[in-house]
Amino acid sequence: MQRITLDAEAGEISAELARRGVTAHTRVHVLVEVVGEEPEATPMAAMAQAGGAFDWLGDEADLYSDADLLAPRTG
Repeated sequence: MQRITLDAEAGEISAELARRGVTAHTRVHVLVEVVGEEPEATPMAAMAQAGGAFDWLGDEADLYSDADLLAPRTG
């Protein structure tokens, strides 16, 4: 499997793929990350999710539930 990373505007993707030798009838798997004009425009949580570094937590058992919450103290 060949991986290509593009940094291009949406309307330029086909031309950029062709420039890199990917023919028009080649099937591709595409992941689109919309980037704002400023790098700071992408929220930190979205970057963490897109990065996949915490995907393994989905396979882990939950350590706590709502039953573990303490009731607020009164007077």
